[in-house]
Amino acid sequence: LLYAIGEILLVVIGILIALQVNIQQEEFKEKKVTEQLLKGIQADLKLEVERIDFLTGYYTQITNGIQQILLNHQGKATQSNKELGQYFLNTFEFRKFSKIDVNYQTLYSSGILQGIKDKKLSEEIITYYSRQFLEWSLEIYQQKAGAFDFNNVPDFQPLDKLQTGANYTSIPEFRLTFEDTYKTDFKEFIHEPEVLNFLADLLHQSELVFSNLKTYRESNLALSNRIQD
Repeated sequence: LLYAIGEILLVVIGILIALQVNIQQEEFKEKKVTEQLLKGIQADLKLEVERIDFLTGYYTQITNGIQQILLNHQGKATQSNKELGQYFLNTFEFRKFSKIDVNYQTLYSSGILQGIKDKKLSEEIITYYSRQFLEWSLEIYQQKAGAFDFNNVPDFQPLDKLQTGANYTSIPEFRLTFEDTYKTDFKEFIHEPEVLNFLADLLHQSELVFSNLKTYRESNLALSNRIQD
């Protein structure tokens, strides 16, 4: 009887050891997968920072142009008609931003994110990818830029707007030729109330865009450092 009991205990102990080893192996595999996904998120965050820096420089150039137009209107600056035209038409060339979240979605949908021991880190990751205010502010800028009605300003020559798009010259069976200078007299054009209101509105919206770009960049770098820790 004692021998039989001893055999049973040995079998039970063997099963428990095997289960423990299997659990440890699964935990090790899950840990490696988690590490790889977190490294993937870090790489995604780095690409996002590059996009944020690009957008900051891009919209800085646009807002600087708007400010030059307004200074010209006030008689505090003097630019050529071509420069003013380029500044004005640049305001319609908007760019968007979207998070690179493939690794985050994999981490979240697999349930691994919820299993990370550092619960605060999990919350910070979820919070970061849930924010959309930069995307919204850029969409509002796009809406404002697209809402300008050139028909309300008869001084504008329609073909001038096409000068900024090189693709217009290569449409199959259709060719456009442009002059080196704008036909619109932008020095007069920018005095129109509709134009000034439009530019002032875009400048105001740009302030929100810049604020959100700065906030996104700071939260991006903070999250990347937390993941590294």
